[in-house]
Amino acid sequence: MQLFAQGGTWKWWTGAGAAVAFAVASLVPVQASAQNSSGPVVTPAVQVTSEVRPGRAFTNSQVLISPEDPNTMVISHAEFANSTCLIHVSRDGGRTWAQSAANPMPPQYKACTRPAFGGFMDATFGPDGTLYVASTGSDTATNRGPTDGYLARSSDLGRTWQFTVVAKAKEREFTLADGKKVSAMERFNYGRVAADPNDPKRVSVGFRVETAFPQTPPPPVRSLVAVSTDGGATFPPLADPIDPSLPQKDLVGSDAPAMAFGKDGALYSFTKERPRSGGVMLPSQPTLPQPPGPPALCKPVSANPAAPAELPNPTDAPPGANEPGAGARLVMSKSADDGKTWKASVIDDGGLACPGCLTIPEVAIDQKSGAIHVAFELSESSLPRPRDNRDIFAMTSTDGGATWSKRLRLNDDEDPRRVPNYDQFIAGISVAPNGRVDVAWYDMRTDALYNPDGRGDTERRNQTCWDVYSTSSSNGGKSFSKNLRVSDRTMNQTSGFALNLNYDLRAPIGVASTDETTFVVWPDSRNGTFDLPNEDTYLGTVVHAAAQEDRFGLKPLSVLLGAALGLLLAGLALFAFSRRRRTAPEPPT
Repeated sequence: MQLFAQGGTWKWWTGAGAAVAFAVASLVPVQASAQNSSGPVVTPAVQVTSEVRPGRAFTNSQVLISPEDPNTMVISHAEFANSTCLIHVSRDGGRTWAQSAANPMPPQYKACTRPAFGGFMDATFGPDGTLYVASTGSDTATNRGPTDGYLARSSDLGRTWQFTVVAKAKEREFTLADGKKVSAMERFNYGRVAADPNDPKRVSVGFRVETAFPQTPPPPVRSLVAVSTDGGATFPPLADPIDPSLPQKDLVGSDAPAMAFGKDGALYSFTKERPRSGGVMLPSQPTLPQPPGPPALCKPVSANPAAPAELPNPTDAPPGANEPGAGARLVMSKSADDGKTWKASVIDDGGLACPGCLTIPEVAIDQKSGAIHVAFELSESSLPRPRDNRDIFAMTSTDGGATWSKRLRLNDDEDPRRVPNYDQFIAGISVAPNGRVDVAWYDMRTDALYNPDGRGDTERRNQTCWDVYSTSSSNGGKSFSKNLRVSDRTMNQTSGFALNLNYDLRAPIGVASTDETTFVVWPDSRNGTFDLPNEDTYLGTVVHAAAQEDRFGLKPLSVLLGAALGLLLAGLALFAFSRRRRTAPEPPT
């Protein structure tokens, strides 16, 4: 106690040591909690697009991470209302974004065309940092008529572009469901692209081909793929990756292909079987804004007298429609010779005879292990209500597609008191360098008014509110983590376009992964209303537990080590000062 009564110098040293000790005591439990947290942390969403024009409709967003610099990122998307494809670039890890100087649209086209459902443009990085965007171009701004398929490539993040027209629309022969042939003008839709991560010269593109104008009966749509071996400068003719392995008489229609190059150098293409009746007619170009209506509250859209009629269910499906594989099988095609030949096989037959029961699958391949991961939306409900309770599933192959795991449901919102349950829509998927598999999707579970007492009031039109959810697997797809809400605000489907029944611009949720983070991008309607829908592009970041940082931006271990070192130095100083005070001569009295 006598030491504490001495001069101000001692008090200063004692105060400094106490302050350091207090700081360490404050830091340790907080950081220990972060280290022991049960899951990842989601940061507040960042608005990517800055345009304020009323009626804007940004959609079909994909997020990419540069292979040369993880802080350089690209988001490719479309502005549906004015038929424009564009990209935004970030150089600070997704914190801020700016639109590129030029759009990935060949100058000879008036529009980047706009199918109303599914991913109609796609983007990827090559291993040398070349940015590729695949889409289709049109001489008009409508979403009918002939269209060409093209690939845009840029080596300077969108400041300049080079273009290759891969598929020029022309008169061609289509095969009807009964095997008869008809001639009609082509229309290419739903451009997809993949780059070999180990060879900058190998790039593949894929499209869905259909008739440019309605036909009666409508010829079934088909998927087509071509591979470039000179970095996208030239392509051979597009080829059907399914026929003749699965002849058209056995698998009449096939949708747009989702592609990826494997560790073994093979190209994998995944698609869904189309029903025998042919393609679904697309709605005409919307007129913006919509007529006035009720305020955009999270209530069932069926309360709106102007809502569209309930989506039809195929109650008149042919015999056997309730059996697995009747019109909605999941198909994989594999080529080991740059698309010259293909071998196709059915990898899942859980779909029913309903065009909306199975969406286009999305694929990601682990380049270290070679594991192939596929995610897709599927309803396992039977007729007469096959659209009820759509879920997100994943499957994995570890032997180059020869065998597949049983499909695994990823959304964990099942509630025995609510049957059928909420819908989940079109997933996106990515694999981090460390093998973690990340999947995200549209999710309606936040709509508390949907089927509230389990009576079965489950029409699609009775769901209004939606969010973006995600999950991850750290064991190669064998199991997935608890679902995580990524969007920081619930969207009303009537305030935007993606899930609005008047438009239905759903496309796969964009997902990109590093070892530390998962980036998720989506079309967000928070700035819209029922009277005037708006949709902007938003980005959310999931920081996984091993990479969580404290609020000062420091790693927890670094903070603890630094604090411990400070405490040690303070203790040594205290000890030295105490020794000096004890050995010093007593002051004269």
